Amino acid sequence: MRSVKIAEPVDSDAAADDIIQLVRVEKLDMALRLAPLSMGLITFGLLFLGVLFWRSDREDYILLLNFSALILTAVTLTYCKRWFDRPRPDAVAQREMFVIRTVAFLYGSIIGTISPMIYLDGDPQVRLLIATTVAGAIANCITISFLPSLAIAYLVPLVTQSLLTLAATGELFSFYVALLELLFALFLSFLTIFMSALVERRVIAQYNLEREQALTNLLLNDFEESANDWLWETDDELRLRHVSDRLSQVAARDKSALKEKPIAELFAPDGEEGVEAFTRLREAVVARRAFRDILLPVLVEGERRWWLVSGKPIVVGNSRFSGYRGVGADITIKKQAEDRLSFLVMHDALTNLPNRVCFQQRLNKASAELYAKGTPYAVLCLDLDEFKSVNDTLGHGAGDKLLQAVSYRLIKAVGPKAVVARLAGDEYAVLLSGLDAYDREKLSAACASIVSEISVPFPINDAVVNIGVSIGIAIAPQDGVQEIMRRADLALYQAKRNGKNVFRFYQADMDEEIIARRAIGAELQVAVERGEFVLYFQPLVNAASKKIQGFEALVRWKHPTRGFVSPAEFIPIAEEIGAISSLGGWVIDEACRLAVTWPTPVPVAVNISPIQFRHSDLPQIVSDALRRHELPAHRLELELTESALLESTPATQKMLHRLGEIGVRLSLDDFGTGYSSLSYLRRISFHKIKIDQSFVRNLPEDERDMSIVRAIVDIATTMGVATIAEGVETEDQSRALLAQGCHQLQGYLFSKPVPAEDVPLLLAPGSVEMNVNAVA
Repeated sequence: MRSVKIAEPVDSDAAADDIIQLVRVEKLDMALRLAPLSMGLITFGLLFLGVLFWRSDREDYILLLNFSALILTAVTLTYCKRWFDRPRPDAVAQREMFVIRTVAFLYGSIIGTISPMIYLDGDPQVRLLIATTVAGAIANCITISFLPSLAIAYLVPLVTQSLLTLAATGELFSFYVALLELLFALFLSFLTIFMSALVERRVIAQYNLEREQALTNLLLNDFEESANDWLWETDDELRLRHVSDRLSQVAARDKSALKEKPIAELFAPDGEEGVEAFTRLREAVVARRAFRDILLPVLVEGERRWWLVSGKPIVVGNSRFSGYRGVGADITIKKQAEDRLSFLVMHDALTNLPNRVCFQQRLNKASAELYAKGTPYAVLCLDLDEFKSVNDTLGHGAGDKLLQAVSYRLIKAVGPKAVVARLAGDEYAVLLSGLDAYDREKLSAACASIVSEISVPFPINDAVVNIGVSIGIAIAPQDGVQEIMRRADLALYQAKRNGKNVFRFYQADMDEEIIARRAIGAELQVAVERGEFVLYFQPLVNAASKKIQGFEALVRWKHPTRGFVSPAEFIPIAEEIGAISSLGGWVIDEACRLAVTWPTPVPVAVNISPIQFRHSDLPQIVSDALRRHELPAHRLELELTESALLESTPATQKMLHRLGEIGVRLSLDDFGTGYSSLSYLRRISFHKIKIDQSFVRNLPEDERDMSIVRAIVDIATTMGVATIAEGVETEDQSRALLAQGCHQLQGYLFSKPVPAEDVPLLLAPGSVEMNVNAVA
């Protein structure tokens, strides 16, 4: 039921008339909502009778009956549609009700003719069918039971014709049928009265409830003790007539100054932001309508305040306008808090840049302009290089300051027209719109400017921080619209793979590459279970004697269709998809299993991925493998890279301590290529340091590399740690490393990685050096 409109109190006669009209409209609405169903059932029944009696001598009558009923049904349904398509009226005219009752009467009259026309001359089966049909038509009255006059107009001609027909037969059976129909009609009449009264009581109750609520609200608004709300009232010229203490306080003016002041001046908006709201208020006042919760920015003593105002016209004698009365509240603090919250929802709290949600909205807007006006745009995805090391070495406070400084430089580099957003962590995005976004030269210049700006050292606290930035670029529409962010990410991924601190444009083959990587990733998930991985072993030889002192286990993927897949191809993917932990666990277990079968008990070294080190229970995996294959702990050597030890957390220290308790040996791999290497040597007890092949490759010609090797060996010797150089390929390199004091060597000079079955040949009695060279 629709809400009742309550204005100023009116006299009792007017209220009674309002209630009568409300009840009538509500009853008619309920009846009309059921009318389509009722009409449909009656039409179906009449059509069914027409089919049954079409070939009888009543064809003309049947045709006229259905034609008349269909006309009335069409009229009724047309009225129903018009009723529901328009706003519900406040009242229904008597003439309109008379027409509705007339239609109901005609309906009852038409259906009532079935009895005298068919029942009298029919056999028992036909009479039973007609009696049933008439009973159903009588029952159909229930759909209009909310309006007694409508129900009676329908029932009287229907029941009367039926009763007279039954009486005309003079049969006892027909008398019983007539009695039953009469009782049924009386029951429906009483039901109609009951349903009508029920609806009337509900409408009156709702009317009284809303009237009481209106009076209650009026009384509540008259209380001026509220700490926030205040009342205002005007005369018919819209000048303030009533000024409360609270209004005087929030307006920062004396009551005398506010009295007789036009509300147009009191509510005058401060700046363009409130013009729209003030226009809505003015339009409502001009039209003498109520208005509610209009938010206005106003100027009070030079400070912007936010007022929430509501009001309604005062009508005397139900006709004469005598002013406005309303309530207001100063919600400045709440508005400021909401504005701040809204800002935080769409912006990054640390840098005040737009966040991912806001950037996506700007991107959607740019896409809409592209479709509407053909305006191209470009998306730049940025990722800071070496930011993590700043957090780890200088702390998160320094990292936050660095992010703020980077944000300032990004805005400076791309200009005010671009949208710069911080998506997460050290990930940023830039949106460039317009013709410049389609010009690769200008985009390249913008990206070069960003790289140049970020490359300038940042003074953070008492340190100077050097970082870089990698950028991926995608352009709409040529690189697509729906997938623009994903493709910019692909370009960023390629930039980081190509050495970082560079920018790359998206290219179609990047999608092919990522699809290929995903295919490899999917096969990696099941490759361990299928037994597709094998271990190869490369000897670690004594630098002086060239005798084998151990082996490094190297994993190989023997793909069923592609053959051997390079570790450089599948290891990074395994790290990305989280498969490295299970693969690394298998390598440790398999290396232990094979090592116990060797004729000479030399150690076996296993590389540990940084991800495996940080995200698996490595000590438990190692302990289980040693126990399962009965390999002495000192024969297993774990090679850890500096990046694996970058996060010096309590968990890292605990893991290293547990590995030390197990008794395995620890080797620092790729020494000198990572971060603060000397700090790791001071904190962690390594048994061996591996000199990276990048320092070995140019020996002995490169004096700088020679100096680095000499320094590494000196540091290790001073700390009592052995050194091993990898990537040894020439005799000159071997002699130079031996001269610098290196303890062990590894490389193609001695042997390529060999299958597990060839290891016993290398360890067989005899000249180890000859065995190595023979296998190689």
